[in-house]
Amino acid sequence: MICQDYQDDYNSVMKTLRVPIYPSPEIIFPGQLFPIFAETRRVDWLLRTCREQRQPVGVAWVSDARGAVANVGTLAYLLDDIPGRECDFANALVVGQYRFQTLQIHQDQVYLEATVQLWPWGEEPRPGWMLVEQVGHYLRRYVEALTSIWPAALLPEVLSPGVSTLGVLGAALLPLAARERQRLLETPTAWGLLSAVLDYMRVYVPLAERLATMSPKAMLHERVSLN
Repeated sequence: MICQDYQDDYNSVMKTLRVPIYPSPEIIFPGQLFPIFAETRRVDWLLRTCREQRQPVGVAWVSDARGAVANVGTLAYLLDDIPGRECDFANALVVGQYRFQTLQIHQDQVYLEATVQLWPWGEEPRPGWMLVEQVGHYLRRYVEALTSIWPAALLPEVLSPGVSTLGVLGAALLPLAARERQRLLETPTAWGLLSAVLDYMRVYVPLAERLATMSPKAMLHERVSLN
């Protein structure tokens, strides 16, 4: 499922590679599942190429109508085919695994490509044990509350162990606006990511726990939103 070559390179050096880019209206994080629907022939070709050549796709946020993609995105790997409205199109489920920075955009193919550099979260300054413990505490509460409402679309086993892991999982679960999610994805260090996620968790966890205790009937009559 996941190429071991990329796993080894990610753990050792800042690997540079050229990959197809999927311009996305949503931001995904490492460990997060995400469906890509081939609504255009260009996306269909992109997915077919990735599957045939067993290569990843770079998921990068499109922030405006001009179609410019964000400089930081997530490298994702294809898992399964998804049946589409038209059987000729190659819809797919992908899982994010690595964060990347774009070095150069290429437009010599039918679809967008880019030379990217894998970009793990910096481990210095190293987060203190209290920060890690607090994020872990809130994350456990949040996951417990969410399991009674909707399933979390995560595959955490693809993540490399590290001080950023809790922050990445928290960021993937938080129901934030796209711009805020992108800001978390672009946070340079694990300490910065954990600190920002903790601030959000202090707000969203109590809301999720309240929502989880409400009866379906009460939810119909009371306007409660995590956003």
